[in-house]
Amino acid sequence: MKRSGKIFVLLLLATGAVAAVFFAFNKRNFSRLDAEKAKITQEIRQKMVLDDLEEEIAGTPAAESNDDPPAPNQENTVDIPAKHLLAMPFYSQAPNGNWDAVHEEMCEEASLLNAGLYLQNKKLSLADYDRELLKLKDIGDQLTGTWVSTNIADTKKLSDEYFGGEIRSKIIDNPTVSQIEAEIAAGNPVIVPLAGREIGNPNYRQPGPIYHMLVIKGYDEKFFITNDVGTRKGDSYVFTKDIIMDKMHDWNEGDIHLGAKKILVLYK
Repeated sequence: MKRSGKIFVLLLLATGAVAAVFFAFNKRNFSRLDAEKAKITQEIRQKMVLDDLEEEIAGTPAAESNDDPPAPNQENTVDIPAKHLLAMPFYSQAPNGNWDAVHEEMCEEASLLNAGLYLQNKKLSLADYDRELLKLKDIGDQLTGTWVSTNIADTKKLSDEYFGGEIRSKIIDNPTVSQIEAEIAAGNPVIVPLAGREIGNPNYRQPGPIYHMLVIKGYDEKFFITNDVGTRKGDSYVFTKDIIMDKMHDWNEGDIHLGAKKILVLYK
């Protein structure tokens, strides 16, 4: 091969190597940019939804629930407002930022506490809240023999035991969007189990939880507004209604996608 030909081949190989390094570097950067874009999009979406509801939050007290709520699976015939939001304080499942092996499994307990404290009109310090989380963990362990990945039925048992009748609970099988909205409009927080890795919250520690619970505290025409306890940025986190309804699955140890569609409603 002539010298000029060898130089051309070497230049071609070098160019290819540089291009490969550039592509690999930028692929990582593009992934980071995609994640940042998702977070920014969520923040903008969240602000738009909450701004739209701000006047209602300021002027509308939480609705009183009836002593005798509709039976599970019974559609509510009362007119449901187009949008509503419960003024629920937010606490993550790791209130002190300590995402250890215990707090990583605390979504059920944290969801119950977020909903229950709202109904009790209470606020706790982070230290007191964390103590209550651990108390719920111990009660759950005594009731069911486990506190990790608790299904809706066991979460109801935990709620009934912990709140001792001050707050009641009911399970709704195969809920509709209208049923969830009716409960929120009546002032009743809704706890929902989900296939956590598929709901698209970029703030989770990747790859995210296989199973997750959070609290629905509001809605508008398109979104459910939640306290997503699985991240410190979960206050008023919004998900499309389609995502919540499609990814709703109770705990199933074999395959989360086989988990039934259920919700737990807390009310007074």
